[in-house]
Amino acid sequence: MSSIEAVTVPKWGMTMTEGKITQWMVGEGGHVTRGQEILEIETTKVTNVVEAAATGTLRRIVLGEGTTAPVGALAGVIADAAATPEEIDAFIASYADRLGAGEEGEGGVSAPRTIAVDGGVINLLEAGPESDETVVLLHGFGGDLSTWLFNQSALAENMRVVAVDLPGHGASSPIAGEDVLPKIVAAVEAAVEAVAPGKIHLVAHSFGGAVAAAIAAKRSSRVGSLTLIAPIGLSKQMSRDFLVDFVAAERRRPLLGVLERLFADPSKITSDMVEGTLRFKRLEGVPEALSAIADTIADDNGQLQSIAGQLQQLTCPVTILWGERDEIVPLPQAADLPENVRLRIIPAVGHMPQMEASSAVNEAVLENIQRG
Repeated sequence: MSSIEAVTVPKWGMTMTEGKITQWMVGEGGHVTRGQEILEIETTKVTNVVEAAATGTLRRIVLGEGTTAPVGALAGVIADAAATPEEIDAFIASYADRLGAGEEGEGGVSAPRTIAVDGGVINLLEAGPESDETVVLLHGFGGDLSTWLFNQSALAENMRVVAVDLPGHGASSPIAGEDVLPKIVAAVEAAVEAVAPGKIHLVAHSFGGAVAAAIAAKRSSRVGSLTLIAPIGLSKQMSRDFLVDFVAAERRRPLLGVLERLFADPSKITSDMVEGTLRFKRLEGVPEALSAIADTIADDNGQLQSIAGQLQQLTCPVTILWGERDEIVPLPQAADLPENVRLRIIPAVGHMPQMEASSAVNEAVLENIQRG
């Protein structure tokens, strides 16, 4: 029996509707292996690659470079030698009927919504089927829930996933005054309690790691697993320059230069990512909130938070993922990590492995969740 597999325009993030084919990394007739990067696609938010879902030959390129197509469109066909040209033609013809089927509301996807908490609102985006267990995604300093555009859809195929805008980020209210971190933790905890009353699996990046560690320590009976990506609070080392420069950047060019430090491959950054960040930084109260958060993360002598003690107390599985080329939060020494923590270093990526190596991150998150 012949094997025929589709290469389609993926849905990265819940708001993505189309993508532009920028490069085929394999030509027609080329051999591909499962997991191999074969196609580069650009969206308004980011540029990323599509991996082959099967091993075989790229028998047909349906969408050429420069083509913009909707999510779900058939871009190419991978097939084995047994597949005849007629079978491939029939497959392509039948695929046109499926285009767009189930895009709206697929997997329980809904539009972002806000949850009222003390001091304002928390913006979040829910996806996936209803479940007694929920994966909660917390981004880092200066980000928003779109940080997880390569992760939420993939994780939501079999479970409920909620991505949260931290206070002072995205569409969540800024938090002012002293004790910023405890206030952020309380606001996020209240929002999560409102939308995910059962067991939760926390997945958090950078500054969000300190928020997640605090929630896990306070609600240990509810937390099924904790996956941290380059979290703060595990060493003293950290340059404050990134935080200061991010807060100070008020125009496109300086901000682009700051954002490029997050990635081993700066080409991942798009104009829309830069413009979106500028828009939220200009909202009332946000610059002050970001400055206050930056002051809780590090000073001229290094990091100010410590999460090792909180992690040590946890009985749930704890995995930490780190990009090998992270220039923002240096990889801690082994002696700085609690004994109950698994560390996995992801090669050739920077401070944003969830975007630069999304498949590896998604696999590690699911593995940690299954341990819980």
